Amino acid sequence: MDCKRISLKRIVALAAVLGCTQLGAGAQTYTRFDPLPGGTYPIQMDASGRVVGTSHAVGGPAQVFVRNTDGTITLTSAPAGSDWAGFWGSNGIFGRYADASGTEHGYLGPIVGPFTQFDVAGSTGTYPTHANASGQVVGFWTDSANNVHGFLRSASGTITKFDVPGQTQTQPESINTSGLVAGVAYSSTGVAEGFVGTPGGKLTTYSFPSGSMHGSANLNDSGQIAGYYADVNFNSKGYFRNTNGTFTTLTEGGNVGVGDINQGGYIVGVFGGKYHGRKDGYLNRPDGTFATIEYPGANTINSSTKALDINSSGLIVGQYQQTTLSNGDTVWHGFIVSGVQ
Repeated sequence: MDCKRISLKRIVALAAVLGCTQLGAGAQTYTRFDPLPGGTYPIQMDASGRVVGTSHAVGGPAQVFVRNTDGTITLTSAPAGSDWAGFWGSNGIFGRYADASGTEHGYLGPIVGPFTQFDVAGSTGTYPTHANASGQVVGFWTDSANNVHGFLRSASGTITKFDVPGQTQTQPESINTSGLVAGVAYSSTGVAEGFVGTPGGKLTTYSFPSGSMHGSANLNDSGQIAGYYADVNFNSKGYFRNTNGTFTTLTEGGNVGVGDINQGGYIVGVFGGKYHGRKDGYLNRPDGTFATIEYPGANTINSSTKALDINSSGLIVGQYQQTTLSNGDTVWHGFIVSGVQ
């Protein structure tokens, strides 16, 4: 099993086909940003509206950036080869990067640096996936047989390994302010199920619909979870799991990916063509209605708008690409949109 493919397939929410009834939102206001001209890939937005992600010059390597609330951009000194980054603690960032041999390592530190590398002892790769304001970091690591296991790194640097009992693969994806962790586990036959709980304590599993071989789990501070589940061919649906265990499939039609859920239970993601055709973002409200998010002009064939994260104020960060069958701007750009919720 290829660990990078695990990371890309099961952590990054995928794309999907338009359908279902929707209610319109008020006036949506879009702000585009591009730290570097070769492509912008936002990853996370914090409560204040800051954004962290990666960007690169044309033909150049990726650099981790932070977009501040006043619109200014900080290009950080995070390690070269960074392919994932997020906010860590109250004013830091964390991420992972591949060294010259392709081995993945974790790192963290203040936004301005310096950064400290960390690895799970005995691992062949360390993949941090999420952090909370207390400085705890959750993620997964691979062993010599390329099996995936969970880890929790405390703010002081202590690393705890953990697995979902009875499963061969454990992939944590989210941690909230109370230290609750959510993720996806896989059986020896590749069947996916969700889990939530405390590393070193009780981990509660929940089932996806029959035939699910992929999934994701994003957790808010209330303990609500949103993600996607997909079959072996990556035909996917979004879902919402409430704190009482109720599991609901989202109403967006076709293939659906989920980016995140905020503290109010608002969910963002992407839907549209699985491989080709236009893709749009969406906001799914707690009452089950949803609004489409489409960057102005990104309405031509094969254009894409992805809603990636939403903060507690309802600000949404995403990326878009404007293209046609024969030409167009194939570069990904970042955006922030307000007025959707």
